Amino acid sequence: MRSRDEQILWGELQDFPEQILAEDRSEKIFANIREETLKLQSQAKPEKKRSSFGWVANGLVTCAVILAMIWLNQGSFSSETAGSASAVDAKYQEAAQKAIEAVGITKKFEFEEKENDSDTLIVRTKDRMAIVTFQANTTEVQTISAIVDSKELPEQYQAYLPTAKAVLPGAEHFERAHYFQDKEGATLTFDWDDRQFVSVDLQTNQVTDFRVAYKPEDVGREFVTIAQNALAVLSGNKSLSFTQAEKASGEKEAVWMLSNEQEHSLVQVGAKTGKVYRISYPSPVEIKSLQEAVSTVKPLLQSIFGLDISAYQAYGGRDWGGYVLKSPGKPDVSVNIGSLDKGDIISLTVKW
Repeated sequence: MRSRDEQILWGELQDFPEQILAEDRSEKIFANIREETLKLQSQAKPEKKRSSFGWVANGLVTCAVILAMIWLNQGSFSSETAGSASAVDAKYQEAAQKAIEAVGITKKFEFEEKENDSDTLIVRTKDRMAIVTFQANTTEVQTISAIVDSKELPEQYQAYLPTAKAVLPGAEHFERAHYFQDKEGATLTFDWDDRQFVSVDLQTNQVTDFRVAYKPEDVGREFVTIAQNALAVLSGNKSLSFTQAEKASGEKEAVWMLSNEQEHSLVQVGAKTGKVYRISYPSPVEIKSLQEAVSTVKPLLQSIFGLDISAYQAYGGRDWGGYVLKSPGKPDVSVNIGSLDKGDIISLTVKW
């Protein structure tokens, strides 16, 4: 079952169909991404030092990837957008609406955009509030995604609300609900605001994904202390505090996410184990080269995560915005850097 974040990205990823590529073709894609990233970077900030665009989410690298994928997929995936008349054939408009009504959602949607390749046809509304995919050249439904306001949620789905509210004590009226279904099953995600949501599996009535906002003072002191000690290592013993706190589901366990936007800091701590999963802060520590990546990061990972990376191998580099450190049978480590010129570390992540 896809997580809530994966469901959100699902619509966007329709533009990036899965590819099985020969090795030389993959290298060309990477070369194009690198070239377009550097071009966009130069155009956007000509007067500043180069910044990391490799693994840090931002608009420029997204544009570069899109350009590279367009280069790759020319002729592979075609799309049409409606003007005054819909680009979606009437039979698919009807089939998409019927698919949504079949799961109990009676809201009417205007399907005005479509994309298709040899395997799949996608129809959707302009605002992405509804997306339905079909097997190519058929009306066989593959996936359904529909977002409705709280007052539009059918009565049959109100029964899942107590399960969601149990994760959000004191929460009252949710704003929107997102129904998502694929071949693996269906989930319903309740959104209370931009920061808080709970996803419930409709077959088991169990929570599959969530994010809940807290006041930092309501987080257990032991977790705050772990996060502050971790920041002290990366910041050079600066005195830092947290202004925001969230609890969210994770791959291995729920995590506390403690942050301060003004100080550009974030620490993710396991809510059961107290393990540090991720730390972000503009550190003065710099990685000079790929050969020095392991030796530079080793004391930080030992102090913050309690992880010995003596036998690890480094991959990546400054021009890619960071490094991946690997060793067979050991947790992978991701290192993001801020400036491509300096190689300063801005985040560390351990995939326990």
